[in-house]
Amino acid sequence: MDEDQGSTTTLGFEQYVFVLKRQWRVILAATVLGGIAAAGYLVVAQQTVTATTTINLNVITTEPFSAQKAASGLLDDATETAIARSHVVASRASDLLDGDLSPSEIRAASTVTTSSGAAVVTVDFDADSSAEAIKGADAVASAYLSFRSDQAQERITVMVTNLTERIDALNTTLGEANQALVSADVTSAAYAQATTQRQQILTELDGLLSQRNGLQSVDTTGGIVLSAAEDNELGFAPGRTVTLLTGIAAGLVLGLIAAFVWNPFDRRLRNAKEMSRALRAPVFATVDARREDVPARGAAADSLRVTRERLLVDIYLGTTVLVIDATHRTETSPTAVNLAVVTAQAGHDVQFIVPEGTDEFHEHLRAALALEEEEAGTATSATIPSLRVFSATDEGDEYQGDLLLTDQTYAAIENAGSDEITFLVLSSAAHPASILAGLRVAQSVVVVTRERDTTTSEIRWIREEADGIDTRILGAIAERGLPRAQRKESGIAWPFPARSERAATLRHEARNPVAADS
Repeated sequence: MDEDQGSTTTLGFEQYVFVLKRQWRVILAATVLGGIAAAGYLVVAQQTVTATTTINLNVITTEPFSAQKAASGLLDDATETAIARSHVVASRASDLLDGDLSPSEIRAASTVTTSSGAAVVTVDFDADSSAEAIKGADAVASAYLSFRSDQAQERITVMVTNLTERIDALNTTLGEANQALVSADVTSAAYAQATTQRQQILTELDGLLSQRNGLQSVDTTGGIVLSAAEDNELGFAPGRTVTLLTGIAAGLVLGLIAAFVWNPFDRRLRNAKEMSRALRAPVFATVDARREDVPARGAAADSLRVTRERLLVDIYLGTTVLVIDATHRTETSPTAVNLAVVTAQAGHDVQFIVPEGTDEFHEHLRAALALEEEEAGTATSATIPSLRVFSATDEGDEYQGDLLLTDQTYAAIENAGSDEITFLVLSSAAHPASILAGLRVAQSVVVVTRERDTTTSEIRWIREEADGIDTRILGAIAERGLPRAQRKESGIAWPFPARSERAATLRHEARNPVAADS
């Protein structure tokens, strides 16, 4: 049970990897589109630049360096934030900006945050350009510091004035007390009273003078700028990097989803690996269809010889091999022809049957292989004596068992020699009944495919029908795909004109059921 679960997991993972590799173009396109969409958004969307100024507040006190309490403990976060965001500070900042922005606009564009117990204040300012954002942040910071300084100075001035008035009054009283001491008898009660009064006045004067001196020595500077806006990194909203990465990531995710959605509809097989996966059988060779000829030459011939040797391991003499041509050519694939040719070249007796071949096709074949008629419907190659080609003279109609596999064709297959291999070629576009009949009379199947033309639906149908009647699929031979402009012109490279309209009509009738006579 554990092994089955592990196998299922492996197959599922392999399927995911297969789909992703197969649909990489969809994923790439979606990712690129996501990046383009993000870039377009950056172009269209209004960009906001944020500049930041950091300031350090001074604690305005007569004992700024007191060890009993930290300076930051004398500051209140909420109070300092409210002051920095106040209309008064915004008005001062507007004046510093020469009225380019109103106080309301400045308050809307600025953000104030505090840290370290309100000792450090950060002013952020949003604007459409870098220059405006820098000027705005510095203006708000300067206005805030100057407001704190002016407010402190005003309060100190009022307190010093009050203390000075009290000191002046005490000095006057002290003068009167001194005069009383001079005129009074030392032993009198008046002298004692004047002495006591003088001492009280001096004590109070010492305290008031100390307070006034302390207030006059207070540093009313609001604070200092730790880092100006131009020294800090500017922020951009929407952020270029974040927006682009978000667009690319979103495109990638959509691409992954689209890959799995589109894959079932993308039926064209692109390479030998996909063909082998769909057919569940090996692809023996991939030949270059653009250099294909009959007989095969060069690299194509070498590939087909390797294929022949692999097939002969599983093909027994006296049996029939159904070659299904799924290349979607306008003529029978030259690869299907050459498979029979290279087998005959190895010295094996080969019978080659192409029920869908037109008169022109057989004429072309006769010229390429130097066929010589021996008896009705059978021709032997003069260059490859072990190869003979059978062409039925009867036509499929309502009196025949099949439209393509006529009585003569069945007889040729049944009467093949015990040492002879029969290659029966049918196109995947043939009537399903004809293909099923071919699967029934054959002992094995070879499929000829072409990149970007053969589809998963036809391969799946062939595989399921072959499995249903226990006809073994040995494998496939793949042809490399051609550019779209050349696909309709592909076929066997005969030195003859294209087939006539009459031949095309005959082939069309052979593929479709014949209506009964009325």
